Amino acid sequence: MRAIAKELNIKAASLYWHFSGKLDLYGAIAEYLCSRYEMPEESDDPKDYLIASYRAYRTMLLSTRDSVPVLENSIPYTPRRMEIIRAISKALLKMGVKEQTLTTIANLLNNYVLSFVADECRFKNTPPDKLHEIDKMLCPQDKLFLSIPSDFDEQFIYGLQVLFAGLEALKNRE
Repeated sequence: MRAIAKELNIKAASLYWHFSGKLDLYGAIAEYLCSRYEMPEESDDPKDYLIASYRAYRTMLLSTRDSVPVLENSIPYTPRRMEIIRAISKALLKMGVKEQTLTTIANLLNNYVLSFVADECRFKNTPPDKLHEIDKMLCPQDKLFLSIPSDFDEQFIYGLQVLFAGLEALKNRE
């Protein structure tokens, strides 16, 4: 809180007037970010809806620097955030996720998006000469798993499809 207050050129006590602590402040910032999330249109296919939802979530995260740690360090209880969670949960249930595993699956997908965006930002913010330097140090085998995606959107969707295929496989086993 002191660091934020210093950056704003105010006293920390002024921030505490509006926010009880860092968690409260992060919650307000997360709610603001989520207000910029564009809820996709309803779809008969829950996978299509989820892909559109997670794409919109990724777009929202990429629109603001340091949005990933804000979402990671805040509790999702604010109105807009709950609206998004309810819509995604409804689609997951429609897709066949069981109520008793809904939280686990929703967290898994949320963490996938947050991690993907964190990696994407790290790669996009690394100077090209540094990436080239790293690339030259890697052996061909290392490049198989350390390559930088040429199309982040394509890789993002592929990851979602892999996760959905795993959910389908589990559903079919039961």
